[in-house]
Amino acid sequence: MAALAEVLAHGTPLEFLFRGLFAMFRVLMPVVLCLAGPAFADGLTLRAPGENPPPAELAPPCENIPGRQSNCVRVLACIGASGLYFDGAARGWDQGTVEGVTSEGIACAGHWRSGGFLGSGTSRMQCEDGLEVSVLYYTQDNETGTVIGRGTDSIGRAITVWTGENVLRYLTGDGRPSAELPCGPTPIPIG
Repeated sequence: MAALAEVLAHGTPLEFLFRGLFAMFRVLMPVVLCLAGPAFADGLTLRAPGENPPPAELAPPCENIPGRQSNCVRVLACIGASGLYFDGAARGWDQGTVEGVTSEGIACAGHWRSGGFLGSGTSRMQCEDGLEVSVLYYTQDNETGTVIGRGTDSIGRAITVWTGENVLRYLTGDGRPSAELPCGPTPIPIG
């Protein structure tokens, strides 16, 4: 009888079941990602140590083209809470590559894959200094490539990721003249 009262207090039995499954998914997904991590890294290619990423003017243009493998959106991420950040690009549709540079000038590259439960996806990346990053993300708007993700790096720091055609507009708060990354005690202006 108490279980029936619980279901009725929180909505229909289907809503109750769905909330329970979603909560279980959020708890188990990080464990699954850690255990399956090596499978996501297949085909990972990195630049040689010390080799700098190409200058921005030589990199292919980043243009959001929904449904095409030539699709590209900007990726911004905070690494920990001390002001370190990542600036790069994700290319492809449903799956693809991600690459960029940390604010310390370290090149990073990897792969991402979408199509998970409730619009989720995964991304794995490795940096030329050996740092590895795993992220679970949720698609907010597929057409603009808007994604918000969370994960960890190989030394235990939290990772927060934002991507999409409108990522700078999203990171521009009310009353601020430009976009800012909340990667530490002082927000970092980003253009």
